[in-house]
Amino acid sequence: MSSVKDDGEHLIQFLNSLHPLSKQIITLARKETYQVVVKKNEVVNCTDNEEEDCVFIILKGLFRGFIVDEGKDITTLITDENHIVGHVRNPNTLKPLYHEKFQALEDSELLVLRYSFIDHLYAKFPEMNILARKLLALQFNLSQERAILSRIPSAEARYNQFRAGNPTLKNRIPIKFLATYLGMRIETLSRIRKKEKLGSAA
Repeated sequence: MSSVKDDGEHLIQFLNSLHPLSKQIITLARKETYQVVVKKNEVVNCTDNEEEDCVFIILKGLFRGFIVDEGKDITTLITDENHIVGHVRNPNTLKPLYHEKFQALEDSELLVLRYSFIDHLYAKFPEMNILARKLLALQFNLSQERAILSRIPSAEARYNQFRAGNPTLKNRIPIKFLATYLGMRIETLSRIRKKEKLGSAA
């Protein structure tokens, strides 16, 4: 992962689409944000100093979140441009049972947002709390969709639901990762896709 200078315009456009920003916030965003380039298959960390937490906005590319349980790699998240990846801070002291990691599935570009910068914006600019609520609503909606998807009993129905909600993603994701994300074997997903192709050819 390598750093690239960024003028903050990506962040400004993203946040302005949710709520108008003041000139002071725009100035800070241009000063405090930076961009990183991530190669395909690379697992990202926040910074070289991993003690400071951050989140990433995907400017270009595709990412998955994953955990490892008893040696088994399980995909927990698949997301693309203009979405946020990273660890959500837990206000409680309990540590999570699983440490989720984030891997680039394509050559990607990320905008880094340090939590120290986010906290500064919250403290100094009340309008940032409006933005925070809107961002939280977006993230909650995505989490809710993933939770519902994981509970659909039929493997084919799960795939069809994912395909309907993410029409541009299905051909960008390696089948092994999509299969674990959808909670099925690779053979099952291959069979469903083959059936889909035969149906579209008919």
